[in-house]
Amino acid sequence: MSPDHAAAVARPPVVPGLDSAGPGLTGAQLPAAVVPNMSGPVSRPDLRLTPGAIATGDTAAVCRQRRRLGPPEISPASRAAVYREYGDTTSARQHDYRMDYLVPLNLGGAPVTANLWPAAIRGVGFYQKDQLDHIMHELVCQRSLTLAQAQRQVRLNWYATWLKYVVAAGRG
Repeated sequence: MSPDHAAAVARPPVVPGLDSAGPGLTGAQLPAAVVPNMSGPVSRPDLRLTPGAIATGDTAAVCRQRRRLGPPEISPASRAAVYREYGDTTSARQHDYRMDYLVPLNLGGAPVTANLWPAAIRGVGFYQKDQLDHIMHELVCQRSLTLAQAQRQVRLNWYATWLKYVVAAGRG
């Protein structure tokens, strides 16, 4: 292969009228965002099994709740039922997960199995969701976000909500 042929192959073809250089970023104001170091899969509930359930839409009641020091108690029967629905029937497999409420109790979520899912403790899952739950509670109680908005966003896609309110907002 001649050097001229190799140079021709290395360059993409030029299309008349098309600027393939891309936009210049000189002077552009880009948002300051720190992308967290994430590895592993994103743990999400199966919305057919865990659609989320809401016990209250009363913002004042939600904001009067005391902050829990640990995770809420989940009955062994509820825990077993949810693991069974998700197909995680061995204790070795269950060891990789923590049971979590999709709509957290501190956002008016209901303590029922339709609101429970096994969130992975590796990758992006349980700990990031817990972080989101606390930040969303703060935003609701500061009246920066309505309770209904917070409940809906967490219920539909907790991961996208975490990216928006934690990662992109620099709260992580």
